[in-house]
Amino acid sequence: MVLREDVADALAASLADPASARLRAVREFRGRGRPFSVEVPGAGRVFVRPYLHGGVLGRVTGARHVGDGRFLGELRAHVDAEAAGVPVCRALGVVSRRADALFRAGWLLLEEVPGARDVEQALAEGLAPAARRAILAASGRSIRALHDAGFDHPDLHLKNLLADGAAVRVLDLDRVKRARPLPRERRLAGLFRFDRYAAKVAAAGHPVTRADRMRVLRAYAGADWPSRDDLRALASRLAAHIARHDAVRPVRGAAL
Repeated sequence: MVLREDVADALAASLADPASARLRAVREFRGRGRPFSVEVPGAGRVFVRPYLHGGVLGRVTGARHVGDGRFLGELRAHVDAEAAGVPVCRALGVVSRRADALFRAGWLLLEEVPGARDVEQALAEGLAPAARRAILAASGRSIRALHDAGFDHPDLHLKNLLADGAAVRVLDLDRVKRARPLPRERRLAGLFRFDRYAAKVAAAGHPVTRADRMRVLRAYAGADWPSRDDLRALASRLAAHIARHDAVRPVRGAAL
């Protein structure tokens, strides 16, 4: 266990075996591996997310990993991002246990944010226009803070942003890479992926509009909004990116 010092004893006493701790879950969340939260005396409400492989590899290895590198890498990313002023959930630690003779299983521990929900869910709730604008603008500013701190997030989308009132935190720092400064093309790649996902869920019938997507990008740009010619070139690149990835086709199971 690698734990935050001020709550290490409380976490070690309650979460040495996270798989068993699920029996004490006070809340379960959407997502791969069914993350959950537990009440830990002395540490408060703790969000617990198991590490699973995705795709074809996931069918073979599931929750089994070679070593601790993936778990510790995300923990380091959380600690570094928070220190750099990026709005993220506070990291409490990771737990690594032997899965079998060759592999390990891991869990990430974060401080739960009461009442928060992902931005996609928030947009589906029929927010008042001012609240909707505030969440979208905060989303853009949070992504900009992430990029300004040098973090290249490989999976930016609406479900990986957590709305806490009008504030928005970035989620899922698994496999992020850091380069200071983050090159412009890497920033654009992240923004294109984000907008591609938004276009996909909009095409699937969810309440995400073109204006919503633009509000995020405008807030990201801030005072650096591109010139008219540059904007046209970027819009053309973005349209080609979305078409290339067939992002406007509705996806099965995409309903909230």
